[in-house]
Amino acid sequence: MNKMLKMLKNRRSHSFSMPFFFFLLLFWNGGGLFFLHADQDWAIVDRPWSWLFPRDHGSHPEFQTEWWYFTGNLYGPKEEPFGFQWTLFRQGVFGSPPLKISRWALRDVYFAHFALSDIQRKKFYAYEKADRGALGLAGATVGDMGGWIRGWELKSKKSTESGSREKFHISAQEEAVAIDLELEAQKPPVLHGENGLSRKADQEGCASYYYSFSRLKTQGLIRVSNKTWKVLGTSWFDHEFTTHSLGKNEVGWDWFAIQLDTDEELMLYCLRTREGGFDLNSGGTWIGKKAIRHLTLRDFKITPTSFWKSPHTAALYPAGWKVQLGDPEMEIEITPKMADQELVLNQLGFLAYWEGAVSVKGKKENNPIHGEGYVELTGYAAPLQDYLGYSFTHAGPSLLK
Repeated sequence: MNKMLKMLKNRRSHSFSMPFFFFLLLFWNGGGLFFLHADQDWAIVDRPWSWLFPRDHGSHPEFQTEWWYFTGNLYGPKEEPFGFQWTLFRQGVFGSPPLKISRWALRDVYFAHFALSDIQRKKFYAYEKADRGALGLAGATVGDMGGWIRGWELKSKKSTESGSREKFHISAQEEAVAIDLELEAQKPPVLHGENGLSRKADQEGCASYYYSFSRLKTQGLIRVSNKTWKVLGTSWFDHEFTTHSLGKNEVGWDWFAIQLDTDEELMLYCLRTREGGFDLNSGGTWIGKKAIRHLTLRDFKITPTSFWKSPHTAALYPAGWKVQLGDPEMEIEITPKMADQELVLNQLGFLAYWEGAVSVKGKKENNPIHGEGYVELTGYAAPLQDYLGYSFTHAGPSLLK
């Protein structure tokens, strides 16, 4: 433990108010954490969902865990490249609404991440917040897109125009960096898995309801220190809600969200097991011009082409990939735009994961293609489940005081 604390003190300056790890321990442990799980009547993902938008952009408090996840690649007036992540997590505490209506009444706690990759200057900034879903400190809208946590905000932008595309606004401001972005969907929501039911393991209920906006035209402002850029680019949005998700033998995942210059997209998720392979429930979605197709693990092959050892955690991450698909016939190379895009969270125990902007090149049906996207890598610094008991016992209840 002393060695780990020393390592964390030596890493670059980041501000973390509360950790993502509390969310992860609840997400992974399913039913083993006393009052947050005991005798709660949570809905589980075990049947098709009747999708309705914009209703399903909003919160689903009958499920225990939910997140709204934006990532994107943006460019300043002189093509200065940036990557960003903005994420809000909801973790249910009680399965039913509070009996007493009060501003103090608590049903959920919330966590958020905000990260910015300043690729030209090779600097990475990451922040997190956590708070209770009471007293207006944090929350998520039911029935439409919306959420907030102590100054970071997600809003749906209404339009009176018939047939207009869905628009959203996200913002986050810290001392060193800030973003203020407007996002416009270029395509309808994409349902992953079996009409939006995305299986994560063979055990009953180990699945999530999952959809994406795979291409969001994005514009707005980025501030780093005292300089502000007007930026344009493309973003990706994920929304998932679940109660039990990953299996007991799964230690982490590799997630890829790729946007090609052919106006097509690819999402892949590879669930890693303790034995070092991929769980058979790994999969993805091909979003083509003519059709959207669910992919199973048999439909693609991912091969790491290089590795990066973190100077902060000593974790060894893949740092380049070759991805091959049979239908459509495609081979692409994925390369991080910047090596060090690792978040290290340490206030409820230790957790680190890599989430960063990537560039893409390759061939599709013998035609050259290019693109960019985002990759998330979890469980490389240590299996996530190894820290569940320690983190919750020492710090989890502080959110409920």
